Amino acid sequence: MDEKRKRHCWECLRRRLVCDSIQSGCKRCFTSGITCPGYGDTKPSRLKWLAPGRVTSRTRRARDTGTNGLVKNSYGDSVTRARPDASLSRFRMRTEECDLGQAILYYNSCIYQDLLPVQTLGQNSGIYPITTDMLHRGSSYPDHVRLMLLCVTLSHRVNRTRGPTRFEHLSESFYLYRGKIIRSLNSDLDVEQKRTSDAVLAGVTTLLLSDVQQGASSNWRHHFNAVEKLIALRGGIREVARLGRVDALLRLYIFIAVIGNTTSPASDLIMTGSHLQDLEFILELVSDPVNEILPSPLSAEIIKINHLRMLAMQLEGSDLSMVQEAFGILQRIYAFSSEDWAAMKPLSHDEWTLIGVIHQEAVSIYCISSLQSVSVLPHTAALRAQCAAHGQRLQTLLASALSSPSLKIFMLWPVIMLGMEAVHGPASLRSFVVHHLPELSKHIGTYVPLTAKGVLERFWASGDTRWDSCFDRPYAFAAQIAVDISGVVP
Repeated sequence: MDEKRKRHCWECLRRRLVCDSIQSGCKRCFTSGITCPGYGDTKPSRLKWLAPGRVTSRTRRARDTGTNGLVKNSYGDSVTRARPDASLSRFRMRTEECDLGQAILYYNSCIYQDLLPVQTLGQNSGIYPITTDMLHRGSSYPDHVRLMLLCVTLSHRVNRTRGPTRFEHLSESFYLYRGKIIRSLNSDLDVEQKRTSDAVLAGVTTLLLSDVQQGASSNWRHHFNAVEKLIALRGGIREVARLGRVDALLRLYIFIAVIGNTTSPASDLIMTGSHLQDLEFILELVSDPVNEILPSPLSAEIIKINHLRMLAMQLEGSDLSMVQEAFGILQRIYAFSSEDWAAMKPLSHDEWTLIGVIHQEAVSIYCISSLQSVSVLPHTAALRAQCAAHGQRLQTLLASALSSPSLKIFMLWPVIMLGMEAVHGPASLRSFVVHHLPELSKHIGTYVPLTAKGVLERFWASGDTRWDSCFDRPYAFAAQIAVDISGVVP
């Protein structure tokens, strides 16, 4: 290597750092979000040399640290103090690379910190801080994968801060990067060799999740249909899962479809037949000692309820076999043992038991009310009393779970199910739901709980009590913030 190649750039010399001496611009400058001044013989005039011990940082001066352990970033958001890579603290919002650096800072200091309590339920491989090494590796991904972190963090900021000035600024940035992601996806979808890649599947799936998080958007079904077609082009979900690289994406895809059907009109459900046909495979895919928050035995019953709702709508009624199947589903839900399910978990047996019982009560409400709405289950006093009892128990259980940092993030769907039962209950039940949904929106960092609040309040005011009167269009109330794409091949 020649002598010039071995020289440190002027910025690394000024900061007394080891330079990698790449002629086009060293990586240390790139990581710090500044333009490398190069290796010339004349020192650039903009550089100012400081005596040892007097090195300062504009980023450090700009940050306002209070006494409460919070740090204000360049957006003015108060976030919990964390220890991300030191080099990341020099990023400033000037270029796309700097925006990514700021997104990593925010993710590590806010989103990751909020997710950490979940680890008390068991070591979750999908929860980890983002490092600069990951940022460099991510540069090999197309924009529709690489830039999704920006949409995740910007959306989270919008729902955490909601100040009128910053809301507009952050929303503009969100839609700017969302547009870049869509253009990048369209470009790769036009290339036959790229169309069926892991990267395109990841791009469309994460865009689906992003639109679900916006709550008010109806685009999620379009993205869902695109994911469905991409999986079909690759030979079906079993073939895609066989490779083991995108299991997290497939679990999200299934979860959004199954849970989305519970809060969609019975006349507009998706994939209920294929879910029933592939039930054994789906349960095998979603069953996981740590990631399986909705117990797979209860997931199976939700899939069967969804299919019954679809059949009843197509037949404009029900027959005796459908009624018998509905009562069979209800008995299996009642027979589910949250204790036995929790015993298979690695840690926190009591917390897992609480999660199981909460979902058992929520699924019971869904089963009775939604199947009564399509005349599969009869409107009897006994069933109404059962449903009311489920609502009372669910409220008591949720009051405990919503106060737990490790459980709160998983409680959105059960709270919505309680909101559906609240149409029959006292005003205090509705007040409980209305109080906790905005709290969940801020805690999770998505608009989804606020959308649910609006839907429920319109339903309560309508005077109608039927399940299918609540949902004017398909909703997917998923609380997941991001999806693990570490196994995706660029």
